[in-house]
Amino acid sequence: MQFHRQLATFVVFLFFRTTLACSSGAQPCIGPLDPWTVSRLQITAPTPGRDGPLSIDLAIENPNRVTAGPAPHAAGGGYLSFEPSAVNCTVADEDGKVNNTCTESEEASPSYGMWSIDVAPGAAEKVDPRNLDLAFNLNYNVTRWGSILYKVYDGTAHFEVGTNMAEGGCDDASGTCVFNLKSESVPVLVSPTMTACQGTC
Repeated sequence: MQFHRQLATFVVFLFFRTTLACSSGAQPCIGPLDPWTVSRLQITAPTPGRDGPLSIDLAIENPNRVTAGPAPHAAGGGYLSFEPSAVNCTVADEDGKVNNTCTESEEASPSYGMWSIDVAPGAAEKVDPRNLDLAFNLNYNVTRWGSILYKVYDGTAHFEVGTNMAEGGCDDASGTCVFNLKSESVPVLVSPTMTACQGTC
């Protein structure tokens, strides 16, 4: 069963504040990045042979604190940082219109972030909810002290029934099938790669 890629693509935007994470004279927060973690993923799709909306519910966490740029001495020195974040995202397609929400979990510290999630492969017109890649993009952007500071990270994870996903069953009344992460596959790790930067890179 396949669905139009357009119906499975969504973008969510999150904006949070930044904090001064490093004291005056401290080194910038740099180093190898820990992987992002997907702790929940549920896909609801029409049963085979039926048309209908595709919905995705997921939770992803970025555990990394990264330096945005140096703070001037007049502002206290040190480094301005983008903080870790954990978000819960849902998307639903109704009649070709995508409605989505994404909220920060209570445990997460605030950061400046814009999350974008796409169903890959990008060149294909259709995707299979039983075997797909999710492309994650995290875009930090802030203006401080007359400068624009930003970092962009990308990562992709594969989800497949029989590997890290399981079929939760189909409901004839609603005409939908559900797919969930296997408990033994949680969390799914997503390796982030910095693809753009201005500031402390």
